Amino acid sequence: MSGAFARYTAVRAQVPQVCGPDTGFCGFDVADGFLMNELIMLHSAIALLCLLLGLHFLLSPQGRPWPLRLTGATYLLYGSQSLLLVLSLQHMQLFPAQTILRPVGAMLLAPLFWCFFQVLQRPDARLHQRDLWHLIPAVLTFYLLLSGSILLDYLDLFLLLSYAGYLLAVLVTVSRDPARLASLGDAAPVARRYLQLQGTLLGTNLLVEAMLYLELQQGGTVPTSGLLLPAAALFLLLHLLTLLFALQRSPLLEWLYQRSQQKPQMQRQETPSLSEPLPVDALAPLPVDAQTPLADEAQIPLPDGSAAADEKLQVVYQRWLELLEQQQLYQLEFGITLAQAARKLQVPARQLSQAVNQCYGASFSVLLNDKRISKAKQLLLQNPPLAVTEVMYQAGFATKSNFHKEFVRVTGMAPGAYRASAAMQSD
Repeated sequence: MSGAFARYTAVRAQVPQVCGPDTGFCGFDVADGFLMNELIMLHSAIALLCLLLGLHFLLSPQGRPWPLRLTGATYLLYGSQSLLLVLSLQHMQLFPAQTILRPVGAMLLAPLFWCFFQVLQRPDARLHQRDLWHLIPAVLTFYLLLSGSILLDYLDLFLLLSYAGYLLAVLVTVSRDPARLASLGDAAPVARRYLQLQGTLLGTNLLVEAMLYLELQQGGTVPTSGLLLPAAALFLLLHLLTLLFALQRSPLLEWLYQRSQQKPQMQRQETPSLSEPLPVDALAPLPVDAQTPLADEAQIPLPDGSAAADEKLQVVYQRWLELLEQQQLYQLEFGITLAQAARKLQVPARQLSQAVNQCYGASFSVLLNDKRISKAKQLLLQNPPLAVTEVMYQAGFATKSNFHKEFVRVTGMAPGAYRASAAMQSD
């Protein structure tokens, strides 16, 4: 399952000294058979669920390749942790270094969570070479276990510090800069919730591991611990919920499958009437003549409601509409923010927001979504064989839930019903 219970005496790699050569898990005897059987069943179920989830994420169509890969790797690690524990409980040793793998795997969980967070922030959404530094805790753990260093007595504490350190780093980073995930566009809010869910899972690991550590420090033993069964049942429930979300394509997970970096380009080639949109960073700012009133007076405040102010806002709005249509900005991979649009027009973001609100009668984001819905309606009618999901991609939406919500807001019906209604009217 998770990294919790990674130690259990076996973490200290002293199995031959503490346990007999035929014992795979220290501390349990025949009197603890009931507890051991319950743990075997729970962790077997956890291992199966997590291995299935890991393969599901790794083999899914890769809308966001590296986030999917890291998610899949995390669940495969959860599954292997529980599987190794089950083998220990059943006194099965498949290879000599089996007892070493669980503590090493536990040291990989927090770095994987951090790397997942880093990938979500990057425009290329990829791992970089510098991320390999986060393998150092696991490599050091492996070395300490092989060498039998006296530092093994502190290995449990190192694991707690690893969990706490990475969780705190993510928390501080997000709290200082809430816009860290802005590059994900419409998917940013749901990605943030998913990141919080993964953080909660790792935090639960930290809490359980800390409680078990304190219990053992006070003279308790693993077989008599009251944490084992409740914690295993809790993690089984969490992984069952994740599997349910994956099967139902919940919005909480759906964003991971969305928006392949190649797929939208291939789809747009099928509609040659559209100009090929460029990435946001590749778009050059729209040149503004230094002698035009807009360039000279961009920073000169005008009384609200004055004719000059209204005319100025109208000019900004018209320029934005031209740029929006010319470069198909609403169809970009991760959309475009108000600040990015303002930089392209070389006007203050507040001025652009006022221009859209006054001239269009709605917010900047509503205007973008209305443009996307207009494009979606066009695709639904002009290309009946095109799947609704493909229409969603080409129109510029990142999640199915947001697409359906906005489509119903504009048209009063779902995309499929809109297409069927239009087909009936044409007949």
